[in-house]
Amino acid sequence: MLVGAAYYLARVAAPDWPAIKSRDLAWRIGPLAASGVLVLATLAVLLAAWTTSLHWCGAQIRYRDAARVWFTANLARFIPGTVWQFASLAAMAARYQVSMIAATATVLLEQVVLLITGLLVIAALTPAVLHATWWQTALATAAVLGAAGLALPRPTGRVGHWLETRFPGIRLLWSGVTPARLAGFAALLVVPWILYGVAFRLLAIGLLGSPAGSWGFYIAAFTGSYVAGVIAVFAPAGLLVREAALIGLLSPLLGSGDAVILAAASRIWLTALEVLAAIFVIALPTVPEAS
Repeated sequence: MLVGAAYYLARVAAPDWPAIKSRDLAWRIGPLAASGVLVLATLAVLLAAWTTSLHWCGAQIRYRDAARVWFTANLARFIPGTVWQFASLAAMAARYQVSMIAATATVLLEQVVLLITGLLVIAALTPAVLHATWWQTALATAAVLGAAGLALPRPTGRVGHWLETRFPGIRLLWSGVTPARLAGFAALLVVPWILYGVAFRLLAIGLLGSPAGSWGFYIAAFTGSYVAGVIAVFAPAGLLVREAALIGLLSPLLGSGDAVILAAASRIWLTALEVLAAIFVIALPTVPEAS
């Protein structure tokens, strides 16, 4: 998949390379600044969702410490192989007396629900992308979400008992998850897709001036490309796969040249903001807990 995405990017960009190099960018500071603020707000929402799910497991960790763990582990996404992000998060969480099982399971839960809510956003805004009417896709996704909620291991069930014998503490892990909490968790994780999409549209305005397309189109295009990158588990942080999907979605509207510029700028913009946020959080002085 990575090779295919790289080949697609090279094939699309090559004919338009002279036009891409000579393109005069708008550099509108207001939209660019607003885009950056929204990206940082999105990261804060994702962190809040993770800490919320940790509380279901009985884990007690301060928001500042959770931010240090989450942002540092988030950088491991760029290492080939998705296991490194989860391994680093579990190891760092253990330093704050958080169960490695709880830390890993909750971040996996967040990733799964993000994927499902992302599909719902795509289904609601651009049904043509999925080649199905929006209600069919939404219904199918809702069914998957409901099945995932029902399939969560419970201490009183056979699966829960089997897991408890092999992983001590599993009873505590899922005892706090209720259907209402899971539904609220899913609703919360719709917010990042909206914020990311709006930030992407503002980035387009800041760089390209007045690009064609509605706000809904940019939300759906960004979400669709991001979901494609998540599904491509062998691509570190969805590298190349996300860009190839984004260019394919944007080219019919913006032209391949501007689509390439925006896809590359989006990757650089998001990565830079994630790294800066991580550096800021890591640099915060360690404050001892009150006794």
